[in-house]
Amino acid sequence: MKNIRPAFKDSVLQEEFSNKGYVVVNLADPSELKNLAEAYQYLYPNKEQGCVFSCHDTDFERKLRAQNLLRCVIGEKALNLFDTYKFVSGAFVAKHPGETSVVLPHTDLTFVDNKQYSAVAVWTPLTELTSEAGRLHILAGSHHYTPLCGSNLYRKYTDIAISSMTEVDLEIGQAVCYDMQTIHASPANKSLSPRIAGNCVLIPDEADLWHITMRDEKILIYSVDNDFYIRRGGDEASNQELLRNYRVIHSEPFESDPPENESQRNNSQSFGFLQRVIKRLGIV
Repeated sequence: MKNIRPAFKDSVLQEEFSNKGYVVVNLADPSELKNLAEAYQYLYPNKEQGCVFSCHDTDFERKLRAQNLLRCVIGEKALNLFDTYKFVSGAFVAKHPGETSVVLPHTDLTFVDNKQYSAVAVWTPLTELTSEAGRLHILAGSHHYTPLCGSNLYRKYTDIAISSMTEVDLEIGQAVCYDMQTIHASPANKSLSPRIAGNCVLIPDEADLWHITMRDEKILIYSVDNDFYIRRGGDEASNQELLRNYRVIHSEPFESDPPENESQRNNSQSFGFLQRVIKRLGIV
């Protein structure tokens, strides 16, 4: 188990967060969050499909407006809970009705040296969150074992069923704060309306901000700034070009676990690690 710098001011919250990788908190007045939902509808009036993240918006000015709204409401209120943390980025997350809105088990990007610090995502519903609409599901304790995650270095967790994970039930006004190394997912939205949430990333004041990518079978760790994450989008080629403005502070060979038989060969990147996670967490 990692021995890292505490994230929360409150020792009870910190203990739960350290053990499970997430904690539920009361964050804001529901009316403030409903106002954010209205702001989202104003900024993004067009009907979309799937699960859409405003941080991937190609309209930079609109993306910046969305992030500033989230920082001023969710980010500022969340910072009161943390021990000298700072805001890095924020995004609206819109899960539209339909099977294409499912988000499979994954971890978020590695923002900091996770041997020393916890980067925390503060995820809060802005519309009514029901099981039918697709609640967030979290694999408790998985943050202790997950590896680095980068813009083109996503691990596959295909052996983990969303139904085996903990379903997080939140009211508007509450938030779940999770270590970004924690495996999470959400099933498809089977309701008739979009499920809107806000998500903000916070890191310790003193922590170096990282971005990780893989190139030529090497894992590269870049030292970046907030501006990188404001400008970073969903196009990986553009992200790689943007990284030319930053320096590599560490590199290491990418090593995958060898598949044990032919049926595992197509999933060799994740198989060995995933089996270790399942064994350690006691997932059937």
